[in-house]
Order: sequence, then C-alpha cells, then structure tokens
Amino acid sequence: VIMSAALPTPRRYANTFRGLMALAGLAIALLSSDLNIPLFSENYDTLVSINQQPITLQQLNFASQRLTGTPADTLTPKQKNTIVTLLIDEELLLQRAELLGIAGTDPGVRKALARAVINQAVANVLTQPISPEQLEAFYRDHQTLFVQPLRMTLQAYRYTSLKEAQLALAAVAPFQNRASLLPLSPMPLHMLRRYLGSALTDSALALTSGQTSAPVIRPDGVYLLRIIAVQAEKILPLSEVQLQVEAEYRRRGRDTALDTILRELRQQAQITVASNNLLRLDFE
Repeated sequence: VIMSAALPTPRRYANTFRGLMALAGLAIALLSSDLNIPLFSENYDTLVSINQQPITLQQLNFASQRLTGTPADTLTPKQKNTIVTLLIDEELLLQRAELLGIAGTDPGVRKALARAVINQAVANVLTQPISPEQLEAFYRDHQTLFVQPLRMTLQAYRYTSLKEAQLALAAVAPFQNRASLLPLSPMPLHMLRRYLGSALTDSALALTSGQTSAPVIRPDGVYLLRIIAVQAEKILPLSEVQLQVEAEYRRRGRDTALDTILRELRQQAQITVASNNLLRLDFE
C-alpha cells in the first residue's frame, strides 16, 4: 500500500490522545524532549518504510517507552498510530538533512540533525520583520490569548474553634491584631487555590468587595475571609503585551512552516505500510 498525502498529522489524534500529544506534538516534541530514536539496520518486524528506510516494531516500542512509559502493546491502535506518525516525520526530516548535506556535520546525533532541518525551514519566519499592522491585526484576532484573569485581594484568618471565630467577627475591629494568611496584593484564582485550597477559594468567590464571610469550618480550623477588592477579568491592551503578542505570532508562524515542510516531504516520499503488519495500523 503506497501512501503519501493521505497520511494524517499527529494533530488528528490530539483529542483522543491528549496525554501523549502534550509530550509529543508533531515533530517538535521529538526535538524538545530527550527522545533519541535509535537506527536499526535489521529490517525485521517492519511497520512502515519511508523511501525504503524501515520503521520497525522495535523502534515503536522504544519510542512508546520514552513517551508514555509503557510498551507499545499496551497502547490503543490510535496511540500507536500517533507514535508511528511521529517516527515517520522524524525519518523524513533526517532524510532531508542528508539531502542538504547537514548530516556530515554531526552524523551520530539524530535529534540534532532533525533540529537543523527545522531551523533551516523556519529561519525566514523567525527573522522576517513584523509590521505594526500585522501585529495589531494578529492581536485583534487572538485577543482571548492576552487576558488578565480575575484577581482578588483577599484576607484570610484562621481560628482554632467556631466560638473564637464568632467572637472575632462580633468585635469592633475583628482583625486588628491578627495576621492574614495571604499577602495584601491582588492574586489570580489559581494562586488563591494554592494558598487556601478549592473550598475556601470557592467561599471567597461568593463574597463582594468589602464583605466578610461567616465562619467557614474546615478540618484544620475555622476561617474568616474578607474581600478587600476584586479586579474583573480584562483584555490587556496591546501596549502592555506587545512582546507576548510578537512571540505568539512567531511561534504560530514557526509551527505553520514546520507543518508545510512535513506535508511537502510526505507528498514527495514513498511511504509503504508493510503487508505483514501485525499491528494493523490504520492511517485513514
């Protein structure tokens, strides 16, 4: 079976194999991780060949152990296909490195060779200047990426008993001589949850600015929560996030350039699924 452009990219399985894709998105993850796929000269248990270069069951098992910590036979067919697709992309990049003569500079390091091809492919994207108009248009189209989340200035006080907390709440100046568990500065919700846990943070979200909670009983004590101020979620102006916008613009351009070269390499390559493939890989 000869296959070329019909091969999927790893993105097709992102939803069903999110855990692996977090480690191995396209060929980029192969380069950013410590994964260094060995080259096997024996042509046994061949799964796929790319321009007569085999990808074997042994390579699949090696990659599976490095990416998921488990052998390939414990994975689902879609998970196996995702890893094999990554191996195909890596092999295409290595063959491209040989064609460009890059291999001679460091023939023993596969990861470095593939990275060299990618660097060459995306060099124009990374060095091309971005006009103010391009940056502003990108910012407008992706404003949700540049949002400052809701932040709260919250004071939290812990007491050993419900009675102690009730007496403090009834006092004229209940917190005058007591230290808060939190700094007096605006904090996003994920930081509040780190300090207080989800239950107390959820209790704080029910309060309004200037309001103090009723005693909140938790296993480690009784708490009083006081909201000083709430800063609503807001989209940050371009002037404040220009560097982040430019970085995201270039990152997406890099990914697009890498997708393009891999798609072209697949279209030009002869990719053959072995007829005796025991894994029955489904690339449709």
